[in-house]
Amino acid sequence: MPLVKHFRHLARYREIANVLSRHGFGYLFDQAGLRDLLHRKSMAEGLERQGKLTTPQRLFMAINELGPTFIKMGQIISTRPDLVPWPYLEQLEKLQDMVPPFPYGQVEEIFIQEQNKPLEQVFTEFDPVPIASASMAQVHRAHLLTGESVVIKVQRPGIQRTIEMDLEILFDLARLLESRTVWGKHYGLVDIVEEFAQSLRAELDFTSEGRNADRFYNLFTGDSTVIIPKVYWEYSTRQLLVMEYIEGIKMSATEQLQEAGCNLQLVGRNFVNAILKQIYIFGFFHSDPHPGNLAVLPVEQVVFMDFGQVGRIDELTRAKALNLVLAMVRYDVDAVMRGLLDIGVVRRKVNRSALRRDLNRLQQKYYGLPMSQIDVGIALHELVDISYRYEIKIPAEFALAIKCLVTSEGVLQQLDPQISLLELAEPFARKIVRQRMAPKEIQRTLFRSALELWDVAHRVPKQIENVLGLVEEGGLKVQLEHQNLHRFSMRLNMIANRLTLSILIGSLIVGSSLIVNRAPGSFLSRLPIAEIGYMVAAAMGFWLVVSIVRSGRF
Repeated sequence: MPLVKHFRHLARYREIANVLSRHGFGYLFDQAGLRDLLHRKSMAEGLERQGKLTTPQRLFMAINELGPTFIKMGQIISTRPDLVPWPYLEQLEKLQDMVPPFPYGQVEEIFIQEQNKPLEQVFTEFDPVPIASASMAQVHRAHLLTGESVVIKVQRPGIQRTIEMDLEILFDLARLLESRTVWGKHYGLVDIVEEFAQSLRAELDFTSEGRNADRFYNLFTGDSTVIIPKVYWEYSTRQLLVMEYIEGIKMSATEQLQEAGCNLQLVGRNFVNAILKQIYIFGFFHSDPHPGNLAVLPVEQVVFMDFGQVGRIDELTRAKALNLVLAMVRYDVDAVMRGLLDIGVVRRKVNRSALRRDLNRLQQKYYGLPMSQIDVGIALHELVDISYRYEIKIPAEFALAIKCLVTSEGVLQQLDPQISLLELAEPFARKIVRQRMAPKEIQRTLFRSALELWDVAHRVPKQIENVLGLVEEGGLKVQLEHQNLHRFSMRLNMIANRLTLSILIGSLIVGSSLIVNRAPGSFLSRLPIAEIGYMVAAAMGFWLVVSIVRSGRF
């Protein structure tokens, strides 16, 4: 029993159980066999809220109340449209990871613990008041002894212990629900919690975030439109991250940008080009490019910050994604269907006719519209909804890329409602298509395909030899399974029973007719045997006719 294993967490179990119960999710603990953790008062409040608020709204309130682990988990889930319906994502996107700062004295203690030296030996100035404070860390401004202006991200004391405790509880609950409920097993709750736990633990390791920043810094070297802060590794550890401070204007502060003389169209174009480069060229992208992580310099340069959440998309998935996008642009429904099935993982047999009909309905909605009038976010939402409905599991990296584009479109709308993501992306898309159709690229694709064919041809003789060896040794078994054999057997039994009954009825009629001609002086002549036989035969015949009529098969 998980509660015995983690008895030290019993108080936290009760707290989580009753917070969820107050917001109408107590049934999860009921289904997991943990009803004893729930208070009647919290269950009553949950029933009351169920009638006033939607399920996504109640989930948002519960996560906010549960604290840092659940807030971070909710933020990570909000980037996964392949797992969660859009109404829930819209609520989870609103989660604000803002908590009161911890004391400056603890900042000094952590720095000494990590660096074995006091702040004064590294910084000439260190602002004790943080510029940002969240559940996992807070950020301070400072100046190095060498004069550089930097920001220091300091991990919140005790946060690792808190998160590990909550993750243990989440794993316990996921295991119980997966073993005791059909829906828990269907969604693979343990695997989902494991995936999110890995993401959460990665965010706790600031060296991982630093490596992400370094990679972006190297990828955008030579690109004058994008600025990535530099990491100072000599002062950075798992709990400290020291990066270059770049003072820019928040991308959402449009009035300040205009006052600084920035061209909003050019800012938008530079931002979109940077995002598309990350996804389609680098295969390594910032998965949470919301306004708080973006700034602009007066020369329309875009500054990316906070690299805790990134996505990776391999070359094969990028190629499949491009095929899908090109099919959508051409309004080729069959190609869109093939692309969707190719890029996704099909969980069950798909009704292709119904899928094609739904995709055609989606295409017709946008057919002939100018690009400036197409809301990319809504269009992608609808495409993912169709995938969700037909249980086509979209790869996590592709889903992250979709979420990145949707978030980017929201940023553009805040920058200038007249800016269209599709219009800004069109020149980039044309460039990608031209590169893909270039002779060198075609030659590379053909060469790669030839190598794959050669590899297959090279392995075929050995595989044939293995099969023939199994045949020779009698080890090859062919298992045939008729999917409707049970129904066929039942039908055959029914036919045999009816045939037997018909023969029996006929025998009764014939036998009764013979008895009519019995000898007049015999003992049987005084009994109405023939009449009884006719009556039984008539009753059985009537029952046979009724059963045939009721089956609908004549």
